[in-house]
Amino acid sequence: MVKEDNINLFDTLEERLDRILEGFTTLKEENERLASRLRDKELEVETLKNEISLLRNEKSDARKRIERLIQRLEGIPLTT
Repeated sequence: MVKEDNINLFDTLEERLDRILEGFTTLKEENERLASRLRDKELEVETLKNEISLLRNEKSDARKRIERLIQRLEGIPLTT
């Protein structure tokens, strides 16, 4: 009877250990997928930051050109 109980305890322990290892493997795979997605998103954020910077520079350049054009127009006499 004691031997049977010990065998049952080992079977139970082995089953629990198997479930823990399966859970660990699943979590590890999920962690790797999430880490990959995070890297992708970080690259996307960096790309968008660069795009925003370029757009701000273009906006600034356009504003300067418009200001120069307005100054040139203001220098033109309207009466002859």
